[in-house]
This record gives sequence, structure tokens and C-alpha cells, in this order.
Amino acid sequence: MTEEPNRLVAQGEVPDDTRHRILQAAALVFAEQGYTRATTRALAAAAGVNEVTLFRHFGSKKNLFAAVLQQYGGPALSAELEGLLSGDYRQDLLAVGKLLIQVLWERRDAMRLMLCEAAHFPEVQSVMVENPRQLRLAMARYFQQQIERGRVRAFDPEALAQAFIGMFFSYTIGRGILEDEIAPALSIEALVVQFVNLFIDGTVE
Repeated sequence: MTEEPNRLVAQGEVPDDTRHRILQAAALVFAEQGYTRATTRALAAAAGVNEVTLFRHFGSKKNLFAAVLQQYGGPALSAELEGLLSGDYRQDLLAVGKLLIQVLWERRDAMRLMLCEAAHFPEVQSVMVENPRQLRLAMARYFQQQIERGRVRAFDPEALAQAFIGMFFSYTIGRGILEDEIAPALSIEALVVQFVNLFIDGTVE
């Protein structure tokens, strides 16, 4: 395999641009073909680079897959989520709920990919688990603070986090992947309010 002349960094293109372009193309190819069937040749072609460039940036298909998943969640999303939190329990849950609905809907193809691949390919399970774990831990820290302040009943904070995130995750799976839209008469905003109201009724002191 030989490097194409002047292909790694085209005129006016910086390495970070190439990396971003590979990530974008790989997200589409992985979503369409799955982890196993997506070859490095196809991944490189979709990004408009050769395989040498792909390996130079990511080292392996598994590393590229991990980077795609990282791009679609995990620490970056957790940081954005934590930035919304003010300490006002109801307003915080409404803000987080709106963010989760928006982000999960935008990334439904990546979720479909993770759900399809996780059961069959143990070598990528650890990569897939990290993103939802980071979200759960971020929310668990918030619920722990609320418990310590006496605003929330003394449930396990990670269980609270899992339950809260799960409402929005299951809705997105049903609507975006299974095409089963619940409560179609409700707007997304109204649905978030109802989810949050249900959660608050079950958790406040």
C-alpha cells in the first residue's frame, strides 16, 4: 500500500480537518454497514483519503470506531450537561431533558449502530459502554448533591440517573429506530415536561 502523492494534507487542508472528515464519513459508513462489514478501504474512500491516511490518524478500525462513538457522546456531552445545572431541581431536569431529547434524536443512527453491534462483538463493547457510563455518572453526581441537600429522597444516585436518562433514551429508541411514536399529540416540549413531572413526583422529599 503506497501513499498517494500530496494526498495526506491537500492544499489548504490541515490535519485536523482530515481527521474530522474521516470521523464524519466513518459515522455514516458504520451506521449503514455495521462494524464488521465496514472495511478500512470503504471507510477511507468515504472520507476521500487512502488507507494509509486513515491508519496514520487512528491506527486501526477499532480505534476509529471508538473515536466515532466518542464524537457522539461521552465526556463532551457530559460536560455540556453539567454546564446546564444551576441547583434548581425542576429547572435543571427540564434543561437536561431537553438536551437529551435533542442529542439522542440527532445521534439516533449512532445509537442504532451501538445497539446492533454490542451484542455480537465483545471487542467493541467496552468502547460502547463508556459513553452512557459518563452520562450516568454526571447525572449521579448531581442527584447525590440534591440528596445531600435534603431536596431528593435517599435513593441510589446512579439508579436515579439511570431512570432519568432511560425515559429519554427509550423514547428516542421507540420513535427514531422502531418508528413507534408515542403520544403523537404531545409536542416534544410537552413530553419533556411530563417526563420531568413524573420523575419529580417520585423523587422529591
